Amino acid sequence: MITESLLTGSAVETCLEELASLRLNIFHEYPYLYDGCREDELKYLRLYKDTPEAFVLSVTDSGAMIGAATGLPLRYEVETLINPFAGTSYPVDELFYIGEVLFYPSYRERGLGIRLLNRIDEYVCNLGNYRYLTCATVVRPENYAQRPENHVPIDRFLSRTGFIKLPGITTSFAWKEIDGCNREHLMQFWLKELCV
Repeated sequence: MITESLLTGSAVETCLEELASLRLNIFHEYPYLYDGCREDELKYLRLYKDTPEAFVLSVTDSGAMIGAATGLPLRYEVETLINPFAGTSYPVDELFYIGEVLFYPSYRERGLGIRLLNRIDEYVCNLGNYRYLTCATVVRPENYAQRPENHVPIDRFLSRTGFIKLPGITTSFAWKEIDGCNREHLMQFWLKELCV
């Protein structure tokens, strides 16, 4: 049986180990190709326990985590994510950042992502302080050598759920890929207006 739990504050601690495993497994896939370590993941994920208004939306099947979404007010994120909005018409204090919406492969294309985004919309609207959701996606060339033939870009999901791509609003992050090389990765921001 698939169930969802929206966790905040100290309750987030209860799912951190499973969430770290989920992220490490899925970010190993294309388009991330991320070779991460559990210690770094757990350190980062504690941000969702310690940050006001942050959440983890855990999705379980018979008690085992099969998916999750995370989010927090953008003002609490790193400057690499905040700075691209300087000088835009989107005030940082009105932006709520979605870190990820992830599912193990056998649970994808079943409407669960849309269900989670509806819960996120409701949660953030009820906070009353935010006008927009934002997220950032990895940009890879269409002809990237490691792109699987059956890869469905997240752009389609975001567009279907009310997000728009923000031309010219990008950032970059470096991480170690599965071939052992550290590379810079372009990230494209998306935006969804809330409570309209």
